[in-house]
Amino acid sequence: MKLIVPPLNISDDDGFDPEVDIFDRKVFGESLLNLIKNTDGELVLALDAPWGEGKSTFIKMWQGYLTQEGVSYIYFDAFENDYQQDAFLAISSQIYRLVDKGDKVSHKEFKEKAASALKVFGRASLRVGIKALTAVSLDETILEDAGSIGDASNEVSGLVDNYVANQLALAEEDRKSLQEFKKCLSSLSERMGGESPIVFIIDELDRCKPRFALSLIESIKHLFCVPNIIFLLVMNRSQIEEAVRCEYGAGVDATRYLQKFVSIWTTLPKPTGTFYSVPKKYLRDCLERMGYRAKTEAQREAVELMEELAIYYDLSLREIERSLTSFAIIQNVTNGDMSISHSLLSVFISIIKSTHPGVFRELSKNRITYEEVLEEVSLNKLKIDWWSDKPEGHPIRYLLKYYLGTDEEAEELLKKGKYININYGRDDRGNVIPRICSWLDEFKFGL
Repeated sequence: MKLIVPPLNISDDDGFDPEVDIFDRKVFGESLLNLIKNTDGELVLALDAPWGEGKSTFIKMWQGYLTQEGVSYIYFDAFENDYQQDAFLAISSQIYRLVDKGDKVSHKEFKEKAASALKVFGRASLRVGIKALTAVSLDETILEDAGSIGDASNEVSGLVDNYVANQLALAEEDRKSLQEFKKCLSSLSERMGGESPIVFIIDELDRCKPRFALSLIESIKHLFCVPNIIFLLVMNRSQIEEAVRCEYGAGVDATRYLQKFVSIWTTLPKPTGTFYSVPKKYLRDCLERMGYRAKTEAQREAVELMEELAIYYDLSLREIERSLTSFAIIQNVTNGDMSISHSLLSVFISIIKSTHPGVFRELSKNRITYEEVLEEVSLNKLKIDWWSDKPEGHPIRYLLKYYLGTDEEAEELLKKGKYININYGRDDRGNVIPRICSWLDEFKFGL
């Protein structure tokens, strides 16, 4: 069994191949493109979903769909580019790369306009307090005293007048430079996009540095938001809102702040119904990619429990992958030769290691009671119909009580019936769960 879930192999023009689109998101992808095609004017969309919910996989399929539909797009991984200091330059360089290399006129024009716009930001970042030719700092004191203390002050006053005049001229020059840049960008996008607008996808915004993420969003709205270019920002909204508070203070209304820059918010649709639940479908797909085949009764019951717990905890796709890596370690270490009770416990422990690492540590040291586990990992409501007439209402709760409870509790439990093959001596009982945990502690595999 592979230890890591292999990445989906999605080529640049696959689109929503049924073999890959296991959540049936093609309809959503089509609707998203229809919205873009039928929208006139400027538009900034945001695709919001928690980390590990498959945003990037959807975007990869959607890129292929855009290619199939003949729609020009630019893909920009914000996380891979947050080493850059200037968000404007980072976005401009992506647009510049899309310009037809044979169109030397457009290349030259865009480069010149972008360079002029970039100089605006360079000037804006200069400190107001500069040193004049006389080496006198133009701070607030000098400005207030200008013109009030004789000839020396008259000289400073002249410098101030010249400085203000220059700043006014520069402000007008800057305004024209930015207008010329947006005009050039709009014209360029109209020529490159054809009948459909250019789609600019910015992915992984929630993973990059907060300041760079916000700088990207602000630059898009103020400088790149022109007709014929549609931006799609892929993010976890709550993470970006936290970045806003981090950058501008806890008192800022982060939700209202983002509303200034995003026109429409959208989310990935989820299949409905237990059988078609996202966790269950993704778990099955991952097991297949990892080459796992349940051959014994213990392994089949382990897979069924994993599906049940994935739904119960509503695991994210990333949590499923991490849980499966832990499960694979245990399977490979033991060569898959475990009793049903150990197999079921290995599933529970693999999931808890990903979702409740603190509880896992206590389990590994045998320092937690059955009642504490129920409370800490919210197992109180875990029940299943076919076990309703048996102790604890669920097989994993039955096993946890036996292995974590006192000797008296274990004996009382067995008096009610041995519903799972438990035949370990009393001294061994308290070591079973720590032993399973130790297999993961010994082979952490970066988890």
